Amino acid sequence: MFRRLLAMDRHKTFSNQALAGIVAEAPCGILLADPNGRVIFVNKTAEKILGVPAKNMLGQDAASQVKRLVPDKTAKTKNGSEEKVTVFKAPFRADHDLGGEMFILLEGMQNCPVADALSATPDLDKTLGSLIESFYDGVILIELDKVIRVNSSFGRITGLKEESLLGQKVDELDGETHVCLHTIQETVHLVHQLKKSVTSMATLKHGNEIYVTATPVESKAGLRYIVVNIRDVTELQTLKEEVSRLMALYLSTPEDARISQITGQEIITTSRVMRGVMDMVARLAEVDSLILFEGESGTGKEVLARLTHRLSSRRKGPFIPLNCGAIPETLFESELFGYAKGAFTGATSEGKPGLFELANGGVLFLDEVSEIPLNGQVKLLKVLENLEIMRVGGVKATRLNVRIIAATNRSLPKLVKEGKFREDLFYRLYVVPIKIPPLRERREDIFPLAWHFLRLYNNKFNLSKKFSREIIQILESYHWPGNVRELQHVVERMLLTSDGEILQPHHLPSSLYQQESEDHSMIQIKGIVTLAKAREIVEKKLLSQALALRGTTREAARLLSIDHSTVVRKVKKYGLQAELDEQEELTPNGSPPYKLPLA
Repeated sequence: MFRRLLAMDRHKTFSNQALAGIVAEAPCGILLADPNGRVIFVNKTAEKILGVPAKNMLGQDAASQVKRLVPDKTAKTKNGSEEKVTVFKAPFRADHDLGGEMFILLEGMQNCPVADALSATPDLDKTLGSLIESFYDGVILIELDKVIRVNSSFGRITGLKEESLLGQKVDELDGETHVCLHTIQETVHLVHQLKKSVTSMATLKHGNEIYVTATPVESKAGLRYIVVNIRDVTELQTLKEEVSRLMALYLSTPEDARISQITGQEIITTSRVMRGVMDMVARLAEVDSLILFEGESGTGKEVLARLTHRLSSRRKGPFIPLNCGAIPETLFESELFGYAKGAFTGATSEGKPGLFELANGGVLFLDEVSEIPLNGQVKLLKVLENLEIMRVGGVKATRLNVRIIAATNRSLPKLVKEGKFREDLFYRLYVVPIKIPPLRERREDIFPLAWHFLRLYNNKFNLSKKFSREIIQILESYHWPGNVRELQHVVERMLLTSDGEILQPHHLPSSLYQQESEDHSMIQIKGIVTLAKAREIVEKKLLSQALALRGTTREAARLLSIDHSTVVRKVKKYGLQAELDEQEELTPNGSPPYKLPLA
């Protein structure tokens, strides 16, 4: 019966042997019923979803087999777990006549391309074409050594256009230029010789490894169809590694839950030192002490200041940021303290409140406080001591209820010694200093931050780009003088300027990529030393870099492709034990904060 329903003009569509091979392995459950409603075919996925062997369903009423799987409802699967199962039902045609009904069972796949094919009464060829298109692997269907179907995943994996293969004889494919096509040719030839499924491996030009599996579809007339499956094993492995790393990032330990509750996902970090900063911010948010954030540009000082405000009792009050280096010296006093009516030529008739008054009841954030001119430092010191201000040209002091948070990217003690910053103001600001480490000193945060920005800009610009393994390694080894802000801008630039779905090293800004190539592609030894000494220098440097990138000796061993015991022995030999102990404490049980770089 199934053979009769599927028999069609071979020049327009597939024969039953080819379709049976494809449908049997389809990722969606497929159940076919004859015009009388009796089951005539069940594929493997449908067996798993329904929990009933195919032989027990053949000849039974199809509607009764799927009646418990009401569309958009949750159904029990064979293993007893509950899965979201959606059922599509539509008539299908064979030779332009009604052939029966097709049931498509989608388990957690509401957006499967098959759904579009079932919106109207479909031809079976069109529906099965949509099934082939839904495969994540590349699929090629060959009839009598001629390519008659190629899905878009093949193009994604190989970079070749599907149209360049359609209608071509296998032996006429450009195997001399493209390794993938050469491998397909060899694999298909072996299938003809051995009359069984054959798998070969090849490496594409961009370095990814693929498995090419050719499966014959036998019939009484002999070998007519061959289904070729192309799987990018490098892509699948890196996807697995990506999941492993992200799972490690978001595993809910008590420490993770506490940090997440503190930050509210505003700050992305897995670093032990940054977790300490988060703890300090949470404690200080409960009191009104003056805080001074110290750190290089781009480390997130304002983000931490806003977090302090959000966690404090002043959260309902205003948060007023002020970049002290952006205000001209002549306007500094009027901007901070405001001015009274008629205070100077050009003053408004009502006067103007200063930033201190605008921040009343909330927080005033003084960024780049080291850039305040010396005469302005005297007035600021008086306000900090008395929490009172007087507008320029005014005669009445105003009492303030404001918390001050300051930040600097320069060394205030050094500026005090140079006479560029008042010593008394320095001690007034230095109540609770918090040092924010640069990104190069917490490299374990580079990957989660980069992934966060990738997801952020993918959503913002409606893209779906991914990192390659190589680009993550470069990002994690770069010294990031601009810190988190530079990393954010680099990721955004790559997404907008790259021409492919996978971000590769050549998509990086030329200055960053060239500098990394020069600085990190090799370890330089200056002068003449013995070979033994040179080996020690190289080993020590490589171990130090691997530990900085991966966090633990076990992950460093994987990165260097050597035994874990060798890394431990070398670490002790070169006196890296202190650095090792610090890294091993990063996560509970000595496990790394994430596993391997994604690709």
